[in-house]
Amino acid sequence: MPIDTHSGISTSTPATSEMSTTSTSTSPSVHAEKVPDFTEFRLDPFHLTADAGTPSPHRLREARRSFALYLEPEENSKLAYSLKQFFEQTFSQFGPNQAHNAAPHVSILGRVHIERGSGLLSKWTSVDTFMKAVDHHVNTTELQPPTFGGFEIASSGLFLRVRMDPAYGQIAKGIERDVASQCAAFDIRPMDRIHLAYNVLHPLSKAHLKRMRDVARDTIRVEDMVDHTCSWKLTLYEIMLESRVVGAQQQVTPLKTWPIRSPSQGSSILPVSVRIKLAVLSSWLRWSYPSVQHVVDPNKRIEEKAHHHHQQQAQKS
Repeated sequence: MPIDTHSGISTSTPATSEMSTTSTSTSPSVHAEKVPDFTEFRLDPFHLTADAGTPSPHRLREARRSFALYLEPEENSKLAYSLKQFFEQTFSQFGPNQAHNAAPHVSILGRVHIERGSGLLSKWTSVDTFMKAVDHHVNTTELQPPTFGGFEIASSGLFLRVRMDPAYGQIAKGIERDVASQCAAFDIRPMDRIHLAYNVLHPLSKAHLKRMRDVARDTIRVEDMVDHTCSWKLTLYEIMLESRVVGAQQQVTPLKTWPIRSPSQGSSILPVSVRIKLAVLSSWLRWSYPSVQHVVDPNKRIEEKAHHHHQQQAQKS
């Protein structure tokens, strides 16, 4: 059963920087399901599987709004298409997993929850402040696209490792300094991976993960990341409806997008396959470097033992 990895994006029109962040409803209504801002937003019935005591999505958004900042390949890029193919193949061959709940991305800000203010006219002032902070830090920072760092199988799933410009972390920290005190939750997640497959409650078997890795190697166009021929973008999303079904995409709407400029291309005499291997090796050395500091040179250890032995002999004599 193939899925569209971009079906989670709502059909509502993306907002500009002047987008209104007003509430979904300005006055109580007995018909809560007919809130104006949701008339063009699709709420799939199979998503509405919450317990009886859980507020409807419309009422929940009246009390709290959720946002995420993702780094993604442009939809019309070959890399994005190959990632979509990978998701479709793994869904069909191995069944749904939690990576299918969102389009492939690097998470810059995982979840930002902002609760409604008490004032009628200022209830979403914190949302305005947050959006302005994101726009300011992104626009004043020069960013480079990520590079490929290999496929990794971990106990929690399968990842596409990426090497990120440190400026992305600086952006996240800058936004956190500006607005975290106004947020109910502010989540900065590891910026070194694109989730390809995982399931927190029911971990995937190593055999399945290895087979998925083989599919990834055959399907995903990592050479576009090595050559920097893929266009990337940062997108600020509002999470309209979290998916409680594994494999069913969350429903989000994009608020603003910032293109990431690719570096100027230079000629290279090395084949793409060699550059991919070098990129993986470079990333492995980078991630392993902290542990290298703790490795003891065996020759040095022998010298230290001999010196200690001579000291003991001298004390006895």
